[in-house]
Amino acid sequence: MTGVAYCIRSLLFAPGNESRKVEKLARFGADAIVLDLEDAVAADQKIAARSIRCVRVNALSTGLTLGDLEGVVSADLDLIVMPKVESPGDLRTLDALIAAAEVSTGLARGRIGVIALIETCAGVLAAAEIARASPRLVTFVFGSGDLGRDLALPTMRGDISAALAYGRAKVVYDARAAGLPGPLDGPYLEVGDLDGLEQDCRAAVALGHRGKVCIHPDQVAVVNRVFGPDPEEIVFARKVIEAFAAAESRGSASIIVNGTFVDYPIVQKAGSIVRLADELAARKASR
Repeated sequence: MTGVAYCIRSLLFAPGNESRKVEKLARFGADAIVLDLEDAVAADQKIAARSIRCVRVNALSTGLTLGDLEGVVSADLDLIVMPKVESPGDLRTLDALIAAAEVSTGLARGRIGVIALIETCAGVLAAAEIARASPRLVTFVFGSGDLGRDLALPTMRGDISAALAYGRAKVVYDARAAGLPGPLDGPYLEVGDLDGLEQDCRAAVALGHRGKVCIHPDQVAVVNRVFGPDPEEIVFARKVIEAFAAAESRGSASIIVNGTFVDYPIVQKAGSIVRLADELAARKASR
């Protein structure tokens, strides 16, 4: 890993070449902002957009990746989002390109992290190996939109959740087995349907995703709320930690708290909930 811990619930995308949109991004409260050089930028504008720092570069197959990296790698950049990662070799190639850009800009090697977009059938099948391919890898994004196209499904707006279910779950297992945080779920495309967005977020949470791509600022608040710890869970987690510490001091390592059996794994989970809550509270205060 790059040595930087990332807590990302919401990943807000905007075109890297539209300055009006870029200037407004910070006000929406997203945990991470992606200036996009790939799908959100018209083909004839991709090179011009490189003068603005970004996260998502163009896929290796386009031949534009090296130029993108040379234009955006700097001390102010934390992450590169890499589309259409289909093999461990893709990630190793990207690693080498980033390393060269770090050297040329005077950055320490390994300074820039990577989020890999898993958005093709080949990528889903190779995700377990991809997860171990580079120490830069922070986690995955499940690219549901492109995967739907790769599956050749005969609909543009119909419900394709059943077809995506295998990949949506598999990337969680592959990321966690490699010691990575849970992945970020793909975008919900009906931007005006916030109730539908919330349902989609809750389905992703249930699978083990820890955040979601946002394609419109109005989606950020819903995503942050659903992927953040529930207030009642935070209260219960703190109670579990306190009660278990008291029990442990008496020589007991298993207790009942509010009717729930608690042992070391449950206490560890409670600790992760409290740490996340404290980190998010500190981040909100700093804003």
